[in-house]
Amino acid sequence: MAAMSEKLHGIGEFAALTRLSIKALRRYDEHGILAPAHVDPSTSYRYYSPEQIGRATLIGDLRNVGVPLAVIATLLEATPEAGLAAFEDWWAREERRHLDRRGIGRYANARLRREGQPPMETHTRTVPARKLAVIGKELFQPELEQFIMSSFHELFSWAERHPGLRALDTTPEQPTYVVFHGPITPDQAAVAEVCIVIDGPAEPEGDIVLKVEAEHLEAYTDVTREGLEFPAILAAYDAVAMWVTQHGSPLATMPSREVYVADVMKAPMDAVVASVAFPFIPKS
Repeated sequence: MAAMSEKLHGIGEFAALTRLSIKALRRYDEHGILAPAHVDPSTSYRYYSPEQIGRATLIGDLRNVGVPLAVIATLLEATPEAGLAAFEDWWAREERRHLDRRGIGRYANARLRREGQPPMETHTRTVPARKLAVIGKELFQPELEQFIMSSFHELFSWAERHPGLRALDTTPEQPTYVVFHGPITPDQAAVAEVCIVIDGPAEPEGDIVLKVEAEHLEAYTDVTREGLEFPAILAAYDAVAMWVTQHGSPLATMPSREVYVADVMKAPMDAVVASVAFPFIPKS
């Protein structure tokens, strides 16, 4: 043991060398990302080798920027190239999440400063029964934008291969939807459904399923292209949700949705391109 002690660092000394706490070192051992080089069988005292200093300080640096232990474990087991790519992907997601948090912070600040001002104008409409072609997926917020874009592309390509199902653009008469079956955040997944209205016989294909949505009443507020941007769109959701609680109750079988009535990418920023809608049951 004397010879080994000359080559290895006790846990206190190793903590000082790596700028880590003894508690952190024990936790990293428990999670399998930094096991001691030797554990004394009689005292259970941990010893670390000089070669482990680099790994330990890297773990500390990653933890200081908030990388979860499970992600660190994956990074450390990967090849250097794969580990770097995985870290860059994680970092990009975190930067997007930080921007979203800043946006929500600005929105909350604006709500506090504007408290007492009249809410966004909310209307109601009766939506007829409609046949929909749908692609759905359970996902987290960082995946949402790409999923919506790729799903609309797939749905319109399918419609183009089957002439007569619908026009190949988005109009008030033939809108498109994104239906949300729960909150979708960086930490919480829920199902989102991308839908196009169709008319006529059709067969499902690949990820596309067909369904009929019954006639219903919905409350909605119109949204411009600029208003669709996050976090501005939160104001629309909050306004309609508040209106529904005052005038009825949400329809449990039909979640909230964004109903598009124009090609968003081609529209001016101040043009109405969609509405945020909540199917609801009015007070009797």
